[in-house]
Amino acid sequence: MTFPGLDRIEALARNLDSWQRELAGKMTELEDSSAEGASDSGLVRVTAAADGTIISTDVNARAMRLDSYTLAEEFTTAAKRAQEAAAARVRELVGEVIADAPGGNRPADSSRAADGSRAADGSRAADDRPDWY
Repeated sequence: MTFPGLDRIEALARNLDSWQRELAGKMTELEDSSAEGASDSGLVRVTAAADGTIISTDVNARAMRLDSYTLAEEFTTAAKRAQEAAAARVRELVGEVIADAPGGNRPADSSRAADGSRAADGSRAADDRPDWY
């Protein structure tokens, strides 16, 4: 007797070691990554780590001519842009890992909407396995 999912499980097991090595490399790349954001004037630059922590700031000497309110806005804008760029980099790396994961290229279940819910009529695709299958 043959089991329909056995071949797939064996293939996943064979690929697991290489995927784990690749995942470890991506995690290292993620830990070492950072992103920069600049204010509209370019007088303030902020660098953020992948987790959003501010690593460094650079203030052009001309920024010292700004009033405190404007300077605070410059810092806030630069920091927000740096954190958004860092988050985008994290999403990019995670997307690469998920796409390369064993079974990660499986087509979406056509009976599900984009939010994962089923069609209103309750219809099912011919292959209605759980997402983890």
